[in-house]
Amino acid sequence: MKRRKFISGIALAGATPALISTPSAVAAPKEGIALKDIKAVSPPVVQNPTDTSFAVSWMVNGTATGWVEWGTTEQLGNISRPAHHGLAAMSDYALSARVEGIPAGSDVFYRVVTKAVHYQNAYAIEQGEPIAGEIRKLTLPKANQDSCHLAVVNDTHDHADTIAQLADNINAADPDALIWNGDVYNQISSNQDMARIALTPGQKKEDPASGGWASTRPLMFTPGNHDARGEAARTVPEAFIPWPMADGEPKGLNPSPYTSGRYCFTKRIGPVGVICLDTGEDKPDSREVWGGMAAYEPYREAQLEWLVKALQQEEIKSAPYLIAFCHIPLHGLPGHNDGMGPKGYAGFSGFGQKLWLAPLVKAGCQMVVSGHTHRHRIDNPSKDFPMHQLVGGGPRENNATLIQIKADAKSLEVTIEDLKKKKVNGLSLSPRKV
Repeated sequence: MKRRKFISGIALAGATPALISTPSAVAAPKEGIALKDIKAVSPPVVQNPTDTSFAVSWMVNGTATGWVEWGTTEQLGNISRPAHHGLAAMSDYALSARVEGIPAGSDVFYRVVTKAVHYQNAYAIEQGEPIAGEIRKLTLPKANQDSCHLAVVNDTHDHADTIAQLADNINAADPDALIWNGDVYNQISSNQDMARIALTPGQKKEDPASGGWASTRPLMFTPGNHDARGEAARTVPEAFIPWPMADGEPKGLNPSPYTSGRYCFTKRIGPVGVICLDTGEDKPDSREVWGGMAAYEPYREAQLEWLVKALQQEEIKSAPYLIAFCHIPLHGLPGHNDGMGPKGYAGFSGFGQKLWLAPLVKAGCQMVVSGHTHRHRIDNPSKDFPMHQLVGGGPRENNATLIQIKADAKSLEVTIEDLKKKKVNGLSLSPRKV
């Protein structure tokens, strides 16, 4: 059995022990697939955009290595090869790479390349011919652009028809970025299912490596409670890549895109400051159902330490609009379980509210966007929760929603749409005084 290791942490000088993960098992190579038939079987999924970098993942159907060719023109000219500790990346379900060094302000062209690998023994390694995907143009969202357009989906739970329609609607809307706000999965039973569910939305039936909903725009992933369930959940960072850790260390020490990083992150897109937090599971760690395998309480506390510092970043402090995203709501309706007790499950995250609400309020956060309840709603500000809370629906076609957020210097407009593109709710925000 091959093994990979990844560390999930936060961008502080030293990684907080509460965010350290254990090694993840990698499935044995598939048998019976000819070398020439091993290829990419999903569109590339672009993630974690900065002004000068992005990450990308794609699914493969057999043991392969791969890389990304990129440049500021269609002639490309640069290569990003993922590796860890001197070993080139290899997988039989998902490959990932991080592209860095893009000139600030530039569009970027890229393609993924897949090459089959077969080990007979340590000195007899057979390789297939490299198979290059199509060249795609990617526009990275920037902090200094005049406006921002975000699309948000949640609680898709591997409902194929819902996801297909959402992908069509998102491609028609053409936002700057897509936020997948948790519960992508029901549970994760195999590495192949992990990769398929994460990486195939929007693919073309006639050519599964084409299309996609995040191949020409970036995806930003916020985990939900179901995204941590199942034996293969520990391989999720090999498809949903964590955000990079702090700068300053030699990249060549370990250029793997998924061996370190965090799922709490900030991003400035035009006038909007985005804060994403990982609410984790919907019950206490001590509950017997977890079999001693949950450690979310110290993980949320570590995110508080990160959040206090992240909110002091100038690009977040100066943003005309400030929005937080997390899968489980931070405020509940009357009778909702807070998820902190010995029975039931969270209708809202009491743990998250207790830790994160005060610093978010102090920083002037205007809205929290969540999912989890499978019914859309908008909560108005109150004395106890002095900001809007927007909850998306799903996963069935009659409950699923697409949230669109559009902002410029004058206003921020939110619409909640059903799968038929009918507006079912919405709100407007004015810029903050910063």
